Amino acid sequence: MATSKSVLPKLPPIPPELVDAANALVPYLNDASRTLGEKLAAIYAYLDRFAPFVRTFATCSMGCAHCCKIDVQITTLEAEYIQMMTGVPYRPGAGLSTGHKDACPFLAKDRGCGIYRHRPLACRIYHAVGDPEDCKPGRIQMQYGGPPDHGNPIYASYVRWLHFTMAEIGGTVRDIRDFFPCRA
Repeated sequence: MATSKSVLPKLPPIPPELVDAANALVPYLNDASRTLGEKLAAIYAYLDRFAPFVRTFATCSMGCAHCCKIDVQITTLEAEYIQMMTGVPYRPGAGLSTGHKDACPFLAKDRGCGIYRHRPLACRIYHAVGDPEDCKPGRIQMQYGGPPDHGNPIYASYVRWLHFTMAEIGGTVRDIRDFFPCRA
């Protein structure tokens, strides 16, 4: 496997207003009168506000789509949300598959995301940083975000919230292809 000689750039600190907005979302997420769908939509709306900051240093660009061929773990809640917002039915059951090389079922022929406005958390928080060449197959991808144990702490808190919520309601975490096995 080819390796990159790129060095991860020094990332700017998260702007205070985005930290404040993330903190302001906590009571909403703890409000028992809100549905899980409303809470998920609120997280997505916050991340849409966060995106312009990330674009100041991420190398991602429309049509790149290299990350659309990696495993994309989503929760039952997100599959239900995608179904509700797009009308594409999801498949319950089935186990978690890994090691995908085929494209996400929602990757369009123009290499755009067919569910971009309703894409899952994993897609919203995965951003390549550094040399854009590192996104090519066989290269080491440097990401901003990542799993709960490293990366952006705000992203990590939403991943933890989502996984804790799924554990509480008996939902599952599977690859997007397990929920939506066919191209939409």
